[in-house]
Amino acid sequence: MRIEIKYDDRDVRKALERLRKAGADLEPAMREIAGHLADGVAESFARQESPDGKRWAPLTPATKKERRKKRYRAGPILERSGDLQSRIVADHDATTAVAGTNLVYARTHQFGARRGQFRGGKRPIPWGDVPARPFLGVSDETRDVVLDVIRDHLRRAVTG
Repeated sequence: MRIEIKYDDRDVRKALERLRKAGADLEPAMREIAGHLADGVAESFARQESPDGKRWAPLTPATKKERRKKRYRAGPILERSGDLQSRIVADHDATTAVAGTNLVYARTHQFGARRGQFRGGKRPIPWGDVPARPFLGVSDETRDVVLDVIRDHLRRAVTG
């Protein structure tokens, strides 16, 4: 006795081809992810905490006094002029999503610095120690969103 089963797998092959193409060009997903990364930076500023939820070190009395002396607005931590937050940019291509800034002093705030340490390879920091106040990074929530975006991108490709 011979049993023969025929299956027309054209739809499966088409879906797999769409999946292959979607995996090769993640640009739409990366565009969306870049926006979520920039939103995460905005959340860090709004909450005054690192992406992993650690509160930023408060301003020292000396920093507060210096702000008053130079007539900077009294505002939240890392927002003396608003430039740092307003200069956050998001970018992407077919395989990468990023959010960051090219402001030279961003590194000092992200990682902290000690008096006399060289900043950006140029000149030493003349003021006192600056504690790290990370604002760039990926929170657990953002990580989950990124995975959801990629899953949705691939799911849409398969379902056509």
